[in-house]
Amino acid sequence: MFATLLSAALLLSLLPACNRQGAAQPTQPAEPDASAPEATSSAPAETDMSCTLLLQAIWSALGLGIPNAEDLYSDADDPNDYMRLSAYMEGAYGLVVGEWEEAALVRATGASAVELAVLSFADEDAAKGGEERLKDYLHSREGDFTGYAPEQARLVAGGVVSRQGTYVGLFICEDSARAKFVFDELIQTGELPKPPEPTPTPDLSEDVMALLDAVLFDYDGPELEWVNRSDPDKLKSVLEEEYGLAGYAWADAAIARGTGENAFEVAFIRMEDQSAVSREVIDIVVDYLNAKEEAYDGPQEQAKMLNNGIIFANRGYIIVLVSNFSGLYQKRMIEAGVSTEIFLYIERHLEEKPVSSAEPAPNHPDREKFTPPGKEDMSLYDTSAIRAAWTAGDPSGLPDYDRATYDAAQAILGEILADGMTDLEKERAIYHWLVNNVDYDWRHQDILSEASRSSFEPYGGLVDHMAVCLGYATSFQLLCDLAGLECITVVGAAFHSEEDHGWNMVRLNGNWYCVDVTWDANGREQVGPGEPEDWRYFNITSDEMAAKNHQWDYANVPEATAADRGQG
Repeated sequence: MFATLLSAALLLSLLPACNRQGAAQPTQPAEPDASAPEATSSAPAETDMSCTLLLQAIWSALGLGIPNAEDLYSDADDPNDYMRLSAYMEGAYGLVVGEWEEAALVRATGASAVELAVLSFADEDAAKGGEERLKDYLHSREGDFTGYAPEQARLVAGGVVSRQGTYVGLFICEDSARAKFVFDELIQTGELPKPPEPTPTPDLSEDVMALLDAVLFDYDGPELEWVNRSDPDKLKSVLEEEYGLAGYAWADAAIARGTGENAFEVAFIRMEDQSAVSREVIDIVVDYLNAKEEAYDGPQEQAKMLNNGIIFANRGYIIVLVSNFSGLYQKRMIEAGVSTEIFLYIERHLEEKPVSSAEPAPNHPDREKFTPPGKEDMSLYDTSAIRAAWTAGDPSGLPDYDRATYDAAQAILGEILADGMTDLEKERAIYHWLVNNVDYDWRHQDILSEASRSSFEPYGGLVDHMAVCLGYATSFQLLCDLAGLECITVVGAAFHSEEDHGWNMVRLNGNWYCVDVTWDANGREQVGPGEPEDWRYFNITSDEMAAKNHQWDYANVPEATAADRGQG
């Protein structure tokens, strides 16, 4: 009976619009108890709903809008849809037809990691195997986005896999914990969890205490410490001594934070200057969270939550969110009149910090050991004919593919270089052009798509203005070669030697420097703009590169030791 009613509701409210926006606000499950052991239920399923119906119910309950969504169902009428689903199940999850009985998934395409999937299996043993495959996929998917789209990598890191009887769910979204909660309830009770009673939205022009209350109105986790103007001495002590804001003109703040091993923290800090927040103040708050993360010695799930902490800053506000429900809290902030779209998103997560389980390199114990992943064809395109034609000043003998690359390089260098430029100025101009004019080819991260080989070569970057990491690196290499700069391409790895990756090194005034055009270009794509003050991978040292989740053959690549960013 419930399935029939739910089907009718979904047909009216969801099915006609796969990319539904502005749906009802999802509710917040209780914050996880840091002391509770992590467990996956294997209780017998108490429902016979199809995976399609389960997925659509979860999707509806979340009110989730998915960019460029593709939905695939094993019970679809079109056999091509089933074939596409089967190809995805095998290519992404490693599950061939026959290992699963039924499946439904919806996923974002392009530069978004959002993905929801529900699978059913013949028995619990098969479901356990499916659960492990999906956990492996979740880890691999984080590697797809690390460095390229840090916010999406964080989203995947917060993703969950849940097994209930013969059903397994995968949830990668801002409200992944909520998705799991709805999935578990549907399987165990056959009913959607009831939403909380609506609460009136306060007028929040400046009242940070009201804002905190609006965000945490139904918090039901471990006990929190509340710091606000009701105890001005304590508030002053926390902001100035712990946050480090002594000497800065803060006006008010409201903070709710965990005690003991609970890393939860939500803070709204209002500065006296309502027009902007200085970069100096932002950096101080970033340092506060970084130091807190460095010093944390508690449960892994709490450490991960702290690692994924978010900072927003603008319009006189600094907002700190350290929670498994940051996406939900951002939605509530928007409802309360504080839209994060006008805020500067601060990337401060420490994904660069080597994982404790990583094996150190034999000759560099402070770096992770490099093992070539071997997933991609990382062979470099031979540009010798292009370079020879450039030296001769005669490209007429080049084949069409190389001639197009030559002509594009000539036009770009003619536009960005000027007489009298220093080598550093030339390098900066080349880097700036690539960062701001070449988009990442996100087909490369899609199991059901395939990036053209040109995206691995200078043609992709200079002609198509679309590339993957090797295309960015070889484009930079060729432009540097033609501009008379000494440059090499490093073929190495990222994400703890699990993902192939390429970047460059440049020699200026006798010193080598590391550059990663790809990850700075992706920074521009994700948060923009791509100006020099936003570059994180321009002319840095080898130690800095290694600390930023890059691995390579340390013994056979020059060491970059100069910390002057190429200034000499």
